[in-house]
Amino acid sequence: MGSYPHIRSSSKCRQTYAVPFYRQEMDWLQMGAPLARETTSNWCIKCALTYFEPVYDRLHEYLVKRDLLHADETVCQVLHEEGRTATSTSYMWIYLTGNDGLPPIILYDYQPGRAGNYAKNFLEGFCGLLECDGYTGYNSVENVILVCCLAHCRRYFFEAVPAARRKKIKLLDINSPEEIPEDAADPEKAKEDKRIPAEIGLCYCNKLFRIERTLKAMFPEERKNKRLELEVPVWDSFWSWLATVEPLGGSLLEKAVNYAANHKELLGNYLLDGRCEISNNRAERCAKSYATGRKNFLFHDTVNGTRSSAIIYSLVETAKANNLNVFQYLYTLLLYMPDYRQEPAGVEAMMPWNDFIKERCSKVMDTETETPENRGQIPF
Repeated sequence: MGSYPHIRSSSKCRQTYAVPFYRQEMDWLQMGAPLARETTSNWCIKCALTYFEPVYDRLHEYLVKRDLLHADETVCQVLHEEGRTATSTSYMWIYLTGNDGLPPIILYDYQPGRAGNYAKNFLEGFCGLLECDGYTGYNSVENVILVCCLAHCRRYFFEAVPAARRKKIKLLDINSPEEIPEDAADPEKAKEDKRIPAEIGLCYCNKLFRIERTLKAMFPEERKNKRLELEVPVWDSFWSWLATVEPLGGSLLEKAVNYAANHKELLGNYLLDGRCEISNNRAERCAKSYATGRKNFLFHDTVNGTRSSAIIYSLVETAKANNLNVFQYLYTLLLYMPDYRQEPAGVEAMMPWNDFIKERCSKVMDTETETPENRGQIPF
């Protein structure tokens, strides 16, 4: 890039926007840099698997030592994978730390399928609370307490509402800019108004979300106590009401009722710990980050390319969660990891919460002078 100083700033903004290599190739050409997509692709794979993976592996070690995690998975496609067709469905799994007050970690893991053993293997050594949706694959993870997501339960009731009425409903969250309206979170009034069961179930879920919004600023123990006081009666009323619902066989309402009934214990497990969240939306937002990029690049070409994407997404999202400048963090890794990737102390220094990294990656960096020749040493 030394011959093209005018495109340095443009290259920075491409790091986190999932711009496909063929589009980058056209953009570089327009700026006077004929850079083939095969070249940029190989650069990313080389950097990820050689220089970034040791940092990813160390983050993984930290992740499984926590006692509160979230998990989710979303589909992806790999064109060239031995023993599989190009149209086979693969999965990008997402694992991240919860609301435990420690530095956040977000890791993506590519796997060719959705079997529970993939989560079991990745989370080996983890012991604690695992927040997830109702997917049975997570039952394979050992030594954990599963915490089922209320947002998924609510979504089933929402889908059972007729389309015309559904258009007027917003699925608001405790972190949404606007609060859930009181009349949308009053199941008793919904019963008096003789609304359909799907709408009543939706009101019960909304009432719990509305209460949770008032508990956000509390310390975990205080939040736990308030949940037991305010939310347990709502759950008791919900389960009593649910037992009276007789949905038509094969209907969307039956699907919602069965989902709730089958996950009764898991839906209430968030009450065990004030740090737990009532939904798994934290993980879904991370899955959405990947899904948004997937709309641009559509598919991965090779397994190595997919693994590289998982590693890079992990470092980017973890850097963002730790309030780092993403470009500066990746740039710093490339400055130091070629010499330190096999030294545990060097890899440890690259953790996003390390003082060395926070100082370098939380302010503007002069990349014109920060070069391998004058980078200095890592202060162990």
